[in-house]
Amino acid sequence: MTFLVMKEYNTTVLVVGAGPAGLIAGHLLERSGISAVIAERHQGRLSTPKAHAINSRTLEICHAVGLPMEKIHAKAVNREDGRLARFMTSITGEELGAIAHERQDEGVRALTAWPLINISQPDFEDVVEHALAGAANVDLRCQLEWRGYRETPEGVISNLHDHTTGEDITIISKYLIAADGARSSVREASGIKLEVLVPNLAEFVAIHFEANARELVGEYPAVLYFIFGDAIGSVLIAYDIDKNWVLMHLYDPSTTSVADFTEDACKQLIIAAFGKPIEVKIKGVKGWKSCAKMANAFQSGRVYLVGDSAHQYPPTGGLGLNCGVGDIHNLVWKIAAVENGWAGSGLLESFNAERPPVAHTNMVQSVQNEMKFALVYQALGQDIGKPINKAELDRRLNDPSCRAAITAAIAAQEEGFDSLRLQIGYIYGEQQNVYEGTPINVYVPKGIVGERLPHAELAGGGSTLDLIHHDGFVIFAAKESAHWHGLAEVCKIPLKILVEGRDFTLKSGNWAESLGLGKDGALLIRPDGHILYRAETADGERANAMLGALRDFLDLPN
Repeated sequence: MTFLVMKEYNTTVLVVGAGPAGLIAGHLLERSGISAVIAERHQGRLSTPKAHAINSRTLEICHAVGLPMEKIHAKAVNREDGRLARFMTSITGEELGAIAHERQDEGVRALTAWPLINISQPDFEDVVEHALAGAANVDLRCQLEWRGYRETPEGVISNLHDHTTGEDITIISKYLIAADGARSSVREASGIKLEVLVPNLAEFVAIHFEANARELVGEYPAVLYFIFGDAIGSVLIAYDIDKNWVLMHLYDPSTTSVADFTEDACKQLIIAAFGKPIEVKIKGVKGWKSCAKMANAFQSGRVYLVGDSAHQYPPTGGLGLNCGVGDIHNLVWKIAAVENGWAGSGLLESFNAERPPVAHTNMVQSVQNEMKFALVYQALGQDIGKPINKAELDRRLNDPSCRAAITAAIAAQEEGFDSLRLQIGYIYGEQQNVYEGTPINVYVPKGIVGERLPHAELAGGGSTLDLIHHDGFVIFAAKESAHWHGLAEVCKIPLKILVEGRDFTLKSGNWAESLGLGKDGALLIRPDGHILYRAETADGERANAMLGALRDFLDLPN
């Protein structure tokens, strides 16, 4: 679709912001044949690496929309470099402990075909954006700044400024999606309030720099280095050990400002974190505040908030970017269902019911992850944000009982680096708290309503998730049943029936037995892969109940 510069332009969806959530929205809308414009006010991609953990659920969604997974993985940190988070006095100093950075090994493949990877956010966005080139229905426009809107019963009228032409234009859309980040102009204009859960947990300066640190890293490769020596309060993120780094440094804004982090000051911090001189090229310096904020609603009329416009977390746990992709994955299929005539507009209200609980859970965990780091400082006898007490540090490192306390404090950080259940096991609806009280790094799929369809490897390769119908529903059945076929004939909704042994077979084991289903049981799966209805057996009563649940959820008359 070619975007023509004109005073007025019509489209079905206007997405404001071309970060991860906005770009994935483009792919989901394109796949569903829904016209859209993505308005990005910047000319090009921001160079600061920002997020780095792309988790399993996000990768599953990327695969489902046909993104080139080999290109994404080609830009990712190799597994050996990215498998650990290390706690050290400096990179060339003493290691205090190490924790596995998420589930990246083969063992996790029983739960997902796509283990977490580490990749700089700009590299990830670059692959996703390039894959959108040539889209028939979606037009990505840079230097197109959104400035305001008014809503009518029929749609949303947005005012934008095209910085490439200098013209003010109007875009009329049925839906407006705010993917424009933490300082969302769309959220502010909508009147949705941003509520502060925890204000200003800490203030950091992010120092982006180039350096080849392979020799200094030596036998201690990692994706994250938490430094407790001379550069106390620093975290080194190795997006690429051979080139691309960020140093996050905690500072006290009452005594220091971002302006104090001159190039020389930044280089001294970097050298202290490495423990030895290293040649660096400073690429950028930026201050930021760690906080926990969430919108009090994710929807207002025809306006929808996703990603950082709806929720902002501390980065500890890597849940923010990935939650934003989950937001848009939940929303777009519902817009497509309404626009394609097989759902009522009430379906869209389920977005505001389903996503905030997921976002809130992630936010609480992220805050807990950050606050737990105090345990390490306490065990080391160090004060956060204050210069290192070298004598006290040395004493504790050489005292067996103190050393045991340090080891225990580092082990207590494990949940911050392994939250697989939060990543792929979140549940929509009444059973969303079924896992409450269980460790977030333990996930045993139950196949219950609201849960994502559990992954299982197919005999011919691929995953059960690959069989989901993105533009309709799927009944996964244990065996052939006239009841399921009768439901499909009565139902005017796009619906496929897949029977175990006929349409799919697991590489090992029995699918129905693995989920505790009866010999003729079935699951009804939504286009986003979540379970809408579970039937233990096939009979007329269950078929009617399944149809009723489907119609109720889609806001259709019975």
